[in-house]
Amino acid sequence: MGSGNKGSAIESPWDLVKILLSPKTLPHVFLLIFGTGSLFALISTINNDPGYAAIIFTSAMISYIILGMIGNRSSINKWLHADRYSAFLTRILGPLILPLFLMTIISAIIFLTIAGDKNIRDIWAVSLASLFIFWSIGQGLALKASIRDLVLRTKSSKKSEMKNPTNWDFRRLVLGAFIFTAIIGFFRGVLIGNITETDSELLSWMIYYIVCFCLIVIFLQIAKDGIVPLDTSWTKGDRSRVHRTGQLLILLIAWHLSSAWSRLFESGNSAMLLEEVILVIITVLSAVWAMSNRNRSSIRFISKDTAILWAIAFGFGYAGSITVMSGLTESLPILGDVSQTLGIGHVLTAITLLLGLKGAISRPTEYNSEEE
Repeated sequence: MGSGNKGSAIESPWDLVKILLSPKTLPHVFLLIFGTGSLFALISTINNDPGYAAIIFTSAMISYIILGMIGNRSSINKWLHADRYSAFLTRILGPLILPLFLMTIISAIIFLTIAGDKNIRDIWAVSLASLFIFWSIGQGLALKASIRDLVLRTKSSKKSEMKNPTNWDFRRLVLGAFIFTAIIGFFRGVLIGNITETDSELLSWMIYYIVCFCLIVIFLQIAKDGIVPLDTSWTKGDRSRVHRTGQLLILLIAWHLSSAWSRLFESGNSAMLLEEVILVIITVLSAVWAMSNRNRSSIRFISKDTAILWAIAFGFGYAGSITVMSGLTESLPILGDVSQTLGIGHVLTAITLLLGLKGAISRPTEYNSEEE
């Protein structure tokens, strides 16, 4: 039978947020939060063997990927929503029966076959932790794609009136880099330092400002052909698209570089944990949005009914790599402090965004066919 999801494409990021916060799918969000917290506690208890938690995280991610691929079927989907159940307790636990069953089966198979060997558990833990490299690069790709798609959907980016580009179009982005880098440097180096009462050297953040600003300007210069093209068919929509996309990407690049700077060259503070949580949420939203809007006709298993499943799968993978990595830093000092490792992840994300800057602002070739 069919999926029962005719016309169920996700139309906007706000639509996606409403889907993920819908009461009928909140039990899955609770499972992600509770499961991650419990596994973090498990790693803290047996920090010399985070392989157990790594296997459970992997099983949870795989189970939700499987459900995401088959969740459009009405016979499967109806079991995953809370509104199918009447009693309060069953509305919370009912939607979790199927994912927990899959997690248990997958985990049991692994534990009863190959996980008895500690070497395999160690390799499993290191492999999952090393995925933070994949998540960091994927985070940059997802942010770039989602911002580009979001801007392309605005009315201002579709204006067809002719407008010749000028050097001011380039200078506006340079000015944006100048302002965003200064504001973020001041906010993180001065305000947060005072609020959290952590030592923060002004000279260090002045160096950050110079390094970050110069890097962004260099990549803006590389992308200049897309900002001030020789093509005289440039429109007002092109100008709006370039500036909105460019400024948003510049803001994200400055933010990630400042996050990396604070983790690599400053002492940690409590605000970093909150930042990583916010980053996980943004990354999950960006990844699901990018997947649901890139090749809509060919990727049919991502819809309003399965978006939450893919989001939870990404959440378990992302949280699992970071959580297991925190346990490995205790048993494998060669990995260094977890804060420094996360700093490297922010560097990778920023580099991905910098390298993707030119492609993100380039004129779309096939978008017009999707206009309603």
